[in-house]
Amino acid sequence: MSEPYDLIVPILGARVPVDVKLDFPLPPDEAPLREPLSGDLYLTYGLDHPPSEDGRIRFEPVTPRMVRELGLEPGQLRARASGNLRVRRPDLALNWFPGVQAVTVTVGGDLEAGLLLDEPFLEKIAAEVDGELVVGVPARDVFTATGSRDEQGLAKLRWVADRVWARGDHLLSRHLLVRRDGHWLPLG
Repeated sequence: MSEPYDLIVPILGARVPVDVKLDFPLPPDEAPLREPLSGDLYLTYGLDHPPSEDGRIRFEPVTPRMVRELGLEPGQLRARASGNLRVRRPDLALNWFPGVQAVTVTVGGDLEAGLLLDEPFLEKIAAEVDGELVVGVPARDVFTATGSRDEQGLAKLRWVADRVWARGDHLLSRHLLVRRDGHWLPLG
């Protein structure tokens, strides 16, 4: 059986423009950890449990209490989750669009957006594109990439985002992100 810290994976979420107030809010120690990532995206973490009997994927939110109990430093959490993602979802595949320097990346269907944290992977993709690395993560299970100087590639990423948003499943952001100095920033 895996240790709990081996199950931690990154899960991206989208900020909503409304502040929701719960009648019975969770104590701070029991509320899911949440940190800003870029623009309207935030990062949270979950324990990646095996699918339920009906095939549904299950994530248990990681809380400050859980981090303390596991003996992790908060600064270690991002690196641990990123490393675990590639171990827990080893079927990484790159699917380059024909005639365009743009790619869709899959890692098993539900946590592709978490690749935004995988530095070695990002460096590899950045070496393959023209200009700065630009990505689209319109949904939790979609990761597309191209270069900032590739107008056709940028158009393809926007096209994918439009298609994903029409479908409406685990939506994150229609905006593209550019990688600068180790950080993600909204493009344009």
